[in-house]
Amino acid sequence: MPQSNYREPHISTWRRARTVLIEFWKRGLDPRFLWYRVKFRWAPKLDVVTRFPSHLDLELSDACNLRCIMCIQGIEDGVKGAGNMDTAFAKRLLDQGARHGLRSIKLNWRGEPALHKDMVEIIRYAKSKRIPDVQMNTNGLLYDAERIRAIILAGLDRVIFSMDGATKETYERIRVRASYEKLRENVLLFWSIRKTLGRVRPFIRIQMVRMKENAHEVEQFIAMWKPYVDDIRVMDAYSASSEARTFSVGDQVPVGRAVCPQPWQRMIVSRDGKVLPCCSDWHREWIIGDATQEDLTAIWRGKRMTALRNLLRQRRLDESAPCNHCFVKDSYVWARVTEENKDELLSRAKQYGY
Repeated sequence: MPQSNYREPHISTWRRARTVLIEFWKRGLDPRFLWYRVKFRWAPKLDVVTRFPSHLDLELSDACNLRCIMCIQGIEDGVKGAGNMDTAFAKRLLDQGARHGLRSIKLNWRGEPALHKDMVEIIRYAKSKRIPDVQMNTNGLLYDAERIRAIILAGLDRVIFSMDGATKETYERIRVRASYEKLRENVLLFWSIRKTLGRVRPFIRIQMVRMKENAHEVEQFIAMWKPYVDDIRVMDAYSASSEARTFSVGDQVPVGRAVCPQPWQRMIVSRDGKVLPCCSDWHREWIIGDATQEDLTAIWRGKRMTALRNLLRQRRLDESAPCNHCFVKDSYVWARVTEENKDELLSRAKQYGY
């Protein structure tokens, strides 16, 4: 399966490899984590459908306290009828995953997981089920020292903070309703409380979506966070829709489609139990099952998921939603724009929304 040749801006390949090795060491050289990462990477490349997904995204909440300009929450002013996942249901999903050897979960999808009052309890329950990689993406605002301490003691393995700017002005213009000062305070609290407790986890990552509004701050962003986090990521904003022209920096553009790896790696269970094949299906256009009624194993190998994999194998991504307006970088072939190839590449990129 040909994969995307996208490169993270300003983050070298050797640095990414070094970060992976450091995280593996901090996890106590856990072979279950290593095997999970091998399967996650190679199952799509070898077209192997494992008996259960390597990773599950559990949408603890589809509500959000922010209205970021590049997200469904900002573009559409929130998910309609948003709420929180039932705690007992979340635990039943974790029970299923544990029985089938689940190795990784992320406690969010379209919303902010910290809005769930039982988030710490769910983290603790997941770790009691011996799931090696329990992680979450967060905007980092809804915390205080007491809650941060509880999260660390519950056993969270990785926390990923989203901060799309190095200055207050840029960050708060992109992340509408956010507080630059509060986020900085909370990231530093995670770092200092973890150190005080003598822990090496959660592994702390901070990331930026690079777009026209903040591209000039990437180097400053990396420099300001290097002493206080374990990992820094910088990714381009891209969407195969009108938003692409709004946000994309344009120095690397999509020129073809690749076989997206996600349907061989993961499933998303939305807050109400509907199951999706990938993180880009914001509007739930390709529902593959209902986890309130069906076993996750049956959904993973079911007709709807198999049909999507066949569509991808045949490179027919542009024929059906959500693939035809996907924003996952790995579902495209990318090229770097130079003065010499600019006209040719931009012409090819037009058919993918750029």
